[in-house]
Amino acid sequence: MPMRRLIPLVALLLTPATLPAQDEGSAPMSPAFLRAMEPMVPRDTASARVVTRQARITLNGRPFAYRAIVTEQPMPGADGAPVAVAVSYAYVADRVSDPAKRPVLFLFNGGPGASSSPLHMQAFGPRRMVGTGDAAHLEDNRFTLLDIADLVFIDPVGTGASMPVAGRDASPYFGVGGDARGVALMIERWLAANGRTASPVLLVGESYGTARALAILNETMAAKKPLPDGVVLLSSAIGDSDGPVVSDAVLFPTLAAVAWYHGAVDRAGQGVAAWYDAALHFAQTDYAAALMQGASLPAADKARIAARMAAFTGLPIATIMAKNLRLERRDFMLGLLADKGLRTGQLDGRATRALADSRLRPPFDDPSMSLGMGTASLIERYLKDDLRYAVPSAYRSLNLGINFKWSWDKDYGGSYRAAAFAPYLTAAMAAKPTLRLFAAGGYYDITTPVYAGQFAIEQQGVPAGRATFRRYAAGHSAFEDVDALAALSGDLHRFVEEVVAAR
Repeated sequence: MPMRRLIPLVALLLTPATLPAQDEGSAPMSPAFLRAMEPMVPRDTASARVVTRQARITLNGRPFAYRAIVTEQPMPGADGAPVAVAVSYAYVADRVSDPAKRPVLFLFNGGPGASSSPLHMQAFGPRRMVGTGDAAHLEDNRFTLLDIADLVFIDPVGTGASMPVAGRDASPYFGVGGDARGVALMIERWLAANGRTASPVLLVGESYGTARALAILNETMAAKKPLPDGVVLLSSAIGDSDGPVVSDAVLFPTLAAVAWYHGAVDRAGQGVAAWYDAALHFAQTDYAAALMQGASLPAADKARIAARMAAFTGLPIATIMAKNLRLERRDFMLGLLADKGLRTGQLDGRATRALADSRLRPPFDDPSMSLGMGTASLIERYLKDDLRYAVPSAYRSLNLGINFKWSWDKDYGGSYRAAAFAPYLTAAMAAKPTLRLFAAGGYYDITTPVYAGQFAIEQQGVPAGRATFRRYAAGHSAFEDVDALAALSGDLHRFVEEVVAAR
């Protein structure tokens, strides 16, 4: 299967269709993958606890007081009886004169099968994980969005502490529509239970979470319920950028950026932003035009385009010519630094690993795929010690079992290749003229190229004045880079203010 056809999910990268058998002589599956594929530990019974405690951090040089609220929500099955318990972690500022005017952000990661822990504990929560391994610890998070909005981090069913109830079938939540309806129900119930139905609401999704956010818009419209006021899409995986010409064009500037980072090209004194923009212009014009001609492209023109591609990507002209100007992810990742005996990452093209150590088929050998390693125990301690919430079983940062059996409902195209989520955004913006969008990603993210999401959105005719697009010098998870996180946090502060002002 060509790498361009792999669904951009990480878990992202893994679906039943792409789960590879081990190559003969390849390395055994890593312990991290094996842990991520362990069966879920069901809860003995459904529960509906709400655990609240007062807390404070130092933010912008001043003490900031808030309430931490852990909420368990029984999730209904077809008969109305609970089949799972879903958990959210909220942070609500103290001493707010008018809560109806204070925004509430609902945040979730992707997978499918990923918990909210990256956005919660590495990006925007009040406390942030710093360091790795034995040095990992928590610090007050100067990048949190809590100073401008209340935050609710959601673990969808099957992730984090959100587990099925023993003897009940929670599988309807393991698909596009069921998942979106489940998270929408969690949001609706939380707003009602906390007296916040009049507050501005924003959805924040990362990776597959971007598809979930737009599916929530679709389910909300179908149920004739109030739409949110803003949507934030980080590292978009929303379809509508696959197929001949388009998939190659939207990927090309990302490959150029990765080549720039590794010094595999003559940078001509340009920074990554200028280099990316030049590659994007080439992809939108000469490159796309050449691809559209296919086999009818004159040999001289093909050679000229190949030379320009080589200048941008660092790959040999002969290789590009042999591939008929179409660069596969795997060929690029394994070929860019082959003379140094290295391959690049896919979630983050800056990461490298020795080719000799890459004995698994992609994406299983991606040197930038962490699989939540080393974070679950720290999260469990934080929940128990700081939030006074003891998880009933090990916290599941990632559950690949969900990913492998994910249902691509017929209402959403029936397969990941057919799924297209941007039209739901267009429809929601038409239904609610004040709804605004923020979409961003990293220059070095080969899995979900940052321009792919922007292309899908712009092709649907989203009003330019209501959409903000940003790019950062980062990989798939921009918040893993302190400088990118600082820029992202600043941009989101401004975006939230714009959403409230437009309401």
